[in-house]
Amino acid sequence: MKKVALTELDPRLQKQIAAADQQLKTNPQYAIEILSGILVRNPGCIEVRRTLRKAQKAVLGTKKGLFDGLTSALTSGKIAKAVEADPVAAIIAAEEALAKKPTDANANKTIALAGIKLEFFELAAFGYEELCANAPTEVQHFIDLANTWIAGGENDAALDAADKGLKLFPGNGDLQESVRRASVNKTMKKGNWEDKGDFQSKLKDKDEALRIEQASRTVTDSATALTQAADVAIKIQASPDSLDLYRDIVRLFVAAEDLDSAIAWLQRGRLTTLGKADTSLERQESDLITRRYERTSKQLREVIAANPADTASKEALAKNETDLAEFRLATATSIVERYPNDYSFRYELGMLLLAANRLDESVQQLQYSQRNPKFRQPSLLAIGRAFTLAGKFDLAIEQLTVAKSEVQLMNDLKKEIIYSLGDTFEKMGKSKEAVDEYKIIYMAESGYRDVAKKINDFYERQKGASA
Repeated sequence: MKKVALTELDPRLQKQIAAADQQLKTNPQYAIEILSGILVRNPGCIEVRRTLRKAQKAVLGTKKGLFDGLTSALTSGKIAKAVEADPVAAIIAAEEALAKKPTDANANKTIALAGIKLEFFELAAFGYEELCANAPTEVQHFIDLANTWIAGGENDAALDAADKGLKLFPGNGDLQESVRRASVNKTMKKGNWEDKGDFQSKLKDKDEALRIEQASRTVTDSATALTQAADVAIKIQASPDSLDLYRDIVRLFVAAEDLDSAIAWLQRGRLTTLGKADTSLERQESDLITRRYERTSKQLREVIAANPADTASKEALAKNETDLAEFRLATATSIVERYPNDYSFRYELGMLLLAANRLDESVQQLQYSQRNPKFRQPSLLAIGRAFTLAGKFDLAIEQLTVAKSEVQLMNDLKKEIIYSLGDTFEKMGKSKEAVDEYKIIYMAESGYRDVAKKINDFYERQKGASA
């Protein structure tokens, strides 16, 4: 079975498919009839198969049977035999089953295995994508999907699948291994190391190219770092348990701004004997992943600035920002679970929970983080803010007043505490008490935030009342 792109179909069929797509919400049964006929004649068109499945779900629903998982387990051997005997016939039979029940796990598994047998990896991935969507609590589906994309050489798609799986199953070793494999494959492709010839010969070729380039211009730091990374990769093959070598290659890829490769090699380094015991590597990995998210956001903001009407980029930015917040929160939660007595981690988690408006959970973590003198006053400030957001103004005043009394110098922290105290009084309708707090800041720094305006507005109201 050969892959057929939608654009390769007869123009008349393309129009029929477009019409069926438009009928998905209003008349999905019509879409099923049109797309089923087209798929029979063009089984290699993934787009047709995907749209057909949407129509089938719209008509038949997406509920699973009580014994679906058990049935799938019992029939896996039969599926494998059917696929081995005739993968194309197995796909046809699977589609007949899906026409009656579009969430049929056995049918989707058949399509996935048949796609692999035919080396039609995009079809196989479609089968696993359906399994992931229909049974998101089954981690194996995400593992199989990522590994299928790797087998098909689609490393970006593999990383995306593994990342989605890791959000649902943080720390899963098989998914992390898929991330490593896909990232390393990307690294190899960038250096053309997967072509014929061993690492040494490739390095020799790259060195020769570098010498030629240096004869005409200065080599950029990025190019030099990548060349040095190739050298370190060879050394790692000879000493795969050397954590220092992994640190070196990660540093070089970071210097080259290749964060995907840096993260992949760091994850491999964490599997070494010393790497498993080095907690700093976990923090470094988290920082690099965060940096990757932040870089994506920056790039999207630049695109939006150049084209404010770019809706797709705005949606992508919103999703990336949400994913970043979820990643930070999941990472901080995981670290606190492993190191419950490290109050710096408690403080970080508390602040993230506060940002997510999970106020009760935030207060719990910040109450723990107070035990570290370094984080006591910042924790009191954050607890006060949480209570203010929750409308528990009396508790907020109590916490903020304690924090105010403990910070002796009029530094940025004390200004924040006093400002939050004034803000809380304002929300309570106590204007006089609020202004008294703002005055303290005003006497030290009149340009701090909007305290000057708040004080001026207060006096203007006083004049109006006395007039």
